[in-house]
Amino acid sequence: MRSAGGADSQAVNLTPDFFAATDPQVSFDASKVLFAAQSQPGDRWQVWEMSIDGSAKRQVTHLDSDCLRPSYHAHEEIVFTVVTSEAGQRVSQVYAAKLDGTEAHPITFGPGNFQVETVLKDGRILVSAASPLAPETKDSGGLYVMRHDGTGLSSLRCEHSQQARRTQAAELADGSIVFVKNPPASPAAVGGELAMIRRGALHNSSLSPQAAVSWSPRALDQNKVIVARRSAGSGDSKFDLYAFDPASGKFGEPLFRDPKLSSVQAAAVAAHPAPRWYWSTLNPQSKTGYFVCLDARQSADEPSGRIAATLSKVRVLILENGKERSLGEAAAEADGSFYIGVPADKPVRFELLDASGAVVRAQKSWIWARPGEERGCVGCHEDKSVAPENRWPQALRRFDTPTRLGLEVDAMRAAH
Repeated sequence: MRSAGGADSQAVNLTPDFFAATDPQVSFDASKVLFAAQSQPGDRWQVWEMSIDGSAKRQVTHLDSDCLRPSYHAHEEIVFTVVTSEAGQRVSQVYAAKLDGTEAHPITFGPGNFQVETVLKDGRILVSAASPLAPETKDSGGLYVMRHDGTGLSSLRCEHSQQARRTQAAELADGSIVFVKNPPASPAAVGGELAMIRRGALHNSSLSPQAAVSWSPRALDQNKVIVARRSAGSGDSKFDLYAFDPASGKFGEPLFRDPKLSSVQAAAVAAHPAPRWYWSTLNPQSKTGYFVCLDARQSADEPSGRIAATLSKVRVLILENGKERSLGEAAAEADGSFYIGVPADKPVRFELLDASGAVVRAQKSWIWARPGEERGCVGCHEDKSVAPENRWPQALRRFDTPTRLGLEVDAMRAAH
């Protein structure tokens, strides 16, 4: 921590009693700091909280896995990333818990190494995740939003034509999102191009000069950003802290630099409003999640915005132990709608079939529905900028809806 001053002013180490500390987040009243720390070499990373002056440290999480990237939420809750190992590979999911560490539970359930980026002012959690299915998206990833109970997962923006890793995201005062973008060819690179998704824009825009390598942008004041930066091609791998103005695309003078060490993940010590809170409508006793599609023929991948083939059915695939299997098929109505129930908290994806059973479109990522959640979509990778037609889909008019897939089988397995 350091007070406002010149670039070479002295910094105070707030965590001298830890082997390592990372991911600082300042509380809404600017009195405390939430962070991840490793007490001794080889220890699990856990979430801690301390007063803004480094006193009164307390351990928040006590899990058998690494806990990183914590962020405050409203109503004395936090969200954080839990990293485990499966088949020798590091995998991560997003967890939520009370601020005292109790009731820790996952809120993501699919492959993709979900990680917390930040909590937005509207109460949604901004997360990053890899694209786990399509071979051409290897080492690529995007930004997603979800509610604090794991419902409503959706892409922040569809950027499939620009394969890249998008991480280190932060929200500015006007609701724009600034983040770091790396080409998929450099998955291990630290730092990259600074980019922004302006509020209301459909796609991101580049911000920083090509000669600058940026890392860990955070809101500074109003719509300015504090960024860790180094010069590309200079031979110096050390990062220093700069103020950056997205409106002009220019860096200011260095805010802080250490002659020997990199300076990253700066967080302004300033009070800020708590995010909105939405009460969860989930039913913890339910084993079922629901999906309703208004018109699967709608697709932004088609020049006309509509799939020409006649759709007959939708096949649902579930991922279990690293392998996918079919849960079965449901009818696609004449208006392209379908309504299905599937096992809750399980990664699933959909395939659209024609009358001969051939696959017309296949979903390229895994999603889930939480217990009792009713998820809706307009179409098959539909245009997010177009509102759906106001009509009653035929799938909701049938007396036997929803079509239940995989639920009876799962109930029989549980009974045995």
